[in-house]
Amino acid sequence: MYLLLNTYAGCGSASRKWELVKTAIFKKFKDAKVVDIHSNNIIDSIINESIQDSEKDFIIAGGDGTLNLFINDLINATNPHEIKKFKIGAIGIGSSNDFHKPNKEVNLVNRIPIKLNFNDSQLRDVGVIKYKSGTQILHKYFLLNASIGVTAEANDLFNKPDKILNFLKKHFTSIAIIYAAIKTIFSYKNFDVKIIFDSYETYSFPISNLSIIKNPNISGDLSYPCEANYKNGLYDIYLTHSMNKLDLINFLKSLSKKVFPNNEKTKYCKTSKIKVTAKNDFLVEFDGEIIKTNYAEFSILNRYLNICTN
Repeated sequence: MYLLLNTYAGCGSASRKWELVKTAIFKKFKDAKVVDIHSNNIIDSIINESIQDSEKDFIIAGGDGTLNLFINDLINATNPHEIKKFKIGAIGIGSSNDFHKPNKEVNLVNRIPIKLNFNDSQLRDVGVIKYKSGTQILHKYFLLNASIGVTAEANDLFNKPDKILNFLKKHFTSIAIIYAAIKTIFSYKNFDVKIIFDSYETYSFPISNLSIIKNPNISGDLSYPCEANYKNGLYDIYLTHSMNKLDLINFLKSLSKKVFPNNEKTKYCKTSKIKVTAKNDFLVEFDGEIIKTNYAEFSILNRYLNICTN
């Protein structure tokens, strides 16, 4: 078993959180091979090593971004048959740790969320983003959710914090998330996009926010009202458009109550594919990571990755 450890997650707060949980982890997994993942290409080399031997259980200790980095490297290094042999568990020592939500008392060790029961795993859907970068067509993968618009820009700010946000990320994660959201709202401008669903239904909107959801927990205490379904091959799509700053503030308040507004500026549906294009580049957020493009096509690999459920 490999334990990939990122103590720099959560703006460095992961190191302190790891100290709270590591004794219990080593007691449970005495033979775990701990790998510091800060070296360049270390994840690729560990995956290649695991392919050659019979050890294909991985624990990812970090935040949502650390887990995302691992699954992207794993998918790129394996084929659809080979990847089914891997099992992935996680220890949430990052900022928001949305992968673990909703947190259950049975899955907490010193208030740190874990999912490490390798006898209780299931094949889960993986989100796929096909996007343009210059003249190239590239792919990224995600487990939880993706977004375009104000949520993506707030995540970009969260990843590149100012001094205030940097302090809040280390010590007061929930406040840091609200700070980033409100600061982004006051600078955000809607931009025109074309959205095409798998039914070829097409819309053009000045987009405020588009959330492409497998896990409804998007950051901190903010959440959409749907239930997570990791095996149905579908996304829950939450779109808001043409919103002014007051609308966006009210939208943020609604998500803090797990409510999605139902009005002429919102749309909800389920779909397996959605394509977004624009004249200019926009940000796409996926599990907290960011890319920039003017073309993004989202699809699903159904029941593709074996993930510990508890």
